[in-house]
Amino acid sequence: MSSLQAIRDALEQSPDNLSLLLLYGRASLEMLQLEDARIAFERVLALDPDHTDAQLGIARVLFMEGDTSGAAVRAERVLLQEPDDASAHLLLSRVYLSENDRARAIEHFDLAAQIDGTMSDPALERELGRTARDARRTSPATPTQAEPSMPNDGLDEGEASQEFYDDALEEPPYDWRPETFFTPGDPNRFETTFADVGGMDELKEEIRLKIIYPLQYPDLYKAYGRRTGGGILIYGPPGCGKTLVLRAVAGEVPCNYLSVGLHEIFDPYFGSTERNLHQIFETARANAPCVLVFDDLDSLAQDRRNVRESQLRNLVNQFLHELDGLRENQRVLVIGATNQPWALDPAFRRPGRFDQAIFVQPPDALARTQIISLLAKDKPISNLDVPTLVDATGGFSGADLKWVFDRAAELALSAAIHTGQPVPITMELLLNVARSHAPTMNSWFEGVRDHAQQVAPDGIFNEVKKFLNAPSSRER
Repeated sequence: MSSLQAIRDALEQSPDNLSLLLLYGRASLEMLQLEDARIAFERVLALDPDHTDAQLGIARVLFMEGDTSGAAVRAERVLLQEPDDASAHLLLSRVYLSENDRARAIEHFDLAAQIDGTMSDPALERELGRTARDARRTSPATPTQAEPSMPNDGLDEGEASQEFYDDALEEPPYDWRPETFFTPGDPNRFETTFADVGGMDELKEEIRLKIIYPLQYPDLYKAYGRRTGGGILIYGPPGCGKTLVLRAVAGEVPCNYLSVGLHEIFDPYFGSTERNLHQIFETARANAPCVLVFDDLDSLAQDRRNVRESQLRNLVNQFLHELDGLRENQRVLVIGATNQPWALDPAFRRPGRFDQAIFVQPPDALARTQIISLLAKDKPISNLDVPTLVDATGGFSGADLKWVFDRAAELALSAAIHTGQPVPITMELLLNVARSHAPTMNSWFEGVRDHAQQVAPDGIFNEVKKFLNAPSSRER
């Protein structure tokens, strides 16, 4: 009840806040306070008669009161306004199931699942004997099955977005097609998730705040005046998991995911590189909500003061222009990763572009514990002593730790081949390999120390300077 009271208090200060009214209506519905929920939703409709969420709220109240006919009428009215409203289809599925019309219940359930790749309703799935994943698998076409189609310049943004949610990749603008693209229902996207990435909790939470939570709690974000999307720059020494976390984002976000390789952008013909970049952003905008990922960002966003070639300068200008264009469509999150933040043009750090910069530090003791546990999984290791190995690998990056395990596995495998007997990876072998290996990040820190001292105070280097001024942190 405390949450309801908090929303009531907020409504006293802002009685016509539609997002707060919707929050209050839904919270009341969860508390089975149906009359309070009805009043809240009716207040929204008084302010905005065509508000589909409020109409669905009234429909849910009617359904919970046992008025299935009234609920169906309201839900069908919503679908007349928004034919692709997954929540309306889901409510109709419940209505028809309550009336023992199983065929139509499954029909609307499948439509809801195919429209919204994040949809899950375990209770309804149990009653239907059918999961949302089953429904998405039976959608008319998947990206691998879809036949190539001619470009359709008349396709509006809403239609293009819906085509992606139907798992059928329409031809994007011009002739460019993404190589790495995952729709919400694509099972291949879950091969790597945040659970496979040790440490980096701040970065994971920032990604959740920018794209995951806004899609899960849209009304709450509206109430706070926040939207999804924006720009995140992640930087740090090589081998600390930047590329891995970018892959893991695909398995976490409940929306379209588009990762771009440099070979998909650069083109030897004059003007083609800029056009390719424009096509990439057009595809992301047309299929929002979407995460757009650029690894090795410094190759695309070089400081124009140090660039003489006109094509590279034009590319930087085009990139800045595309980022500015996202202010009108804030449902695209752009994530860029680089090992050389000092090489980026300062204009990329202005508000509305990559205004959130996160330093990916070398893994501390806790992160190394997580990484070692992940690396040791499913390997024939005897007497693994994680704390001892953590102490022996101070200053190691994730890539260094992986090399230790891979090298130890190779040596154990060689011994097994020559003896004809299985040989486990021993703790002694892991320690010997670790002690023979010099951390690869040392050269990066030597270089960044020089750059940090030469440039004016900048947010990008603040965290690096703190890290450099606390040498003990590199041994945790």
